[in-house]
Amino acid sequence: MNPKAINYLALTLVGATILTSCGGEEPNSIQKLVSERDSLREVREVAEARIIEINALLSEMDSVSEKILVTTFQPDTGTFKHFFEVYGNIDTDKAATLYAENPGIVQQILVSEGDQVRKGQLLVKLDSEILASNITELRTQLELATTLYEKQKRLWEQNVGSEVQYLEAKNRKESLENSIATLQEQTNKSTIRAPFDGVVDKIFPKTGEMASGASPIARIVNLDNVYVTAEVSERYVGKVKGGDEVSVIINRSDTIQTTISRVGSFINPNNRTFEVKILLSGKVANVKPNTLVVLKINDFSATQSISIPSSLIMQDGQGQDYVFVVETNGANKLVARKKAIDSGMRYLGETLIKNGLTTSQPIIDKGSRSVRDGDQIEVTNI
Repeated sequence: MNPKAINYLALTLVGATILTSCGGEEPNSIQKLVSERDSLREVREVAEARIIEINALLSEMDSVSEKILVTTFQPDTGTFKHFFEVYGNIDTDKAATLYAENPGIVQQILVSEGDQVRKGQLLVKLDSEILASNITELRTQLELATTLYEKQKRLWEQNVGSEVQYLEAKNRKESLENSIATLQEQTNKSTIRAPFDGVVDKIFPKTGEMASGASPIARIVNLDNVYVTAEVSERYVGKVKGGDEVSVIINRSDTIQTTISRVGSFINPNNRTFEVKILLSGKVANVKPNTLVVLKINDFSATQSISIPSSLIMQDGQGQDYVFVVETNGANKLVARKKAIDSGMRYLGETLIKNGLTTSQPIIDKGSRSVRDGDQIEVTNI
């Protein structure tokens, strides 16, 4: 009914009641009172009907004005992985520092730093003239001893001469041969040769300087096959095994995705750690032995699991984790509903949800800190 019509009706009824009461009838007659009561009842019914309409309009207007704008996040299933970080050290089995076995003057350096060398290649020669002179002298003596031995042998075979003379000649010859072999071995130790293919990283002495077993001569490095070793806390025993995923971060920029090659079987009693080894197959650019790297080792994986941004998770006074989800109430209105969850491991801003959420229920994202349980909401894409 139109509000103006309602007002007009109410005024008409009230006016009629007043005129009736002012007529010639007795002021307290039954007819007059009944008529006045009926008129007032009609006015009340009209007013009550209007009040109900107004309340409905106000309720609708209030519900619109009190809706809180929110955005939502739709959870999905996937694989959740947790990693922990440790420092590792790049190493190679082919990195050798070479020393002189016999002391001597550095006579000749045949390579330069940075040169590629092959296994067995001569790198440095030490002075061995004294040894060479001794070998020459012994060879001269050996020639004579050999001649005497051969003559004595022929005589012995003809049953001429004594056995003692024959054995002495033979012993003299063999002794000189052994002495020459010994000196030749010492001469060989006066040269420095490459123990494997690689690069000459460092030449320590200069030509003319004295070389000895206490001072290094050269360093050879081969980077074809390098590996990483790291010490891992014993708290991860049983969680880390060969074949687990690992990321090797070199110089805080280059990342190599690989797996753990070997897990040590021994706990170091000094620092309560065990060793892991990661082979880096093939040549790896920009690495050098003893380079410090960061290892991200996968110690936990969960497939077909739900994980959500950690920022969406709140905690009540009892320590219970919860989120706000979107539900529809009995009046078919969208409302925020507090949902208790059982959260698990966290990594890089993501939290594994053990229990409490499904992929069919949207979670309130932006605006989650402004709503309360049961508040009416309006979902926006902002």
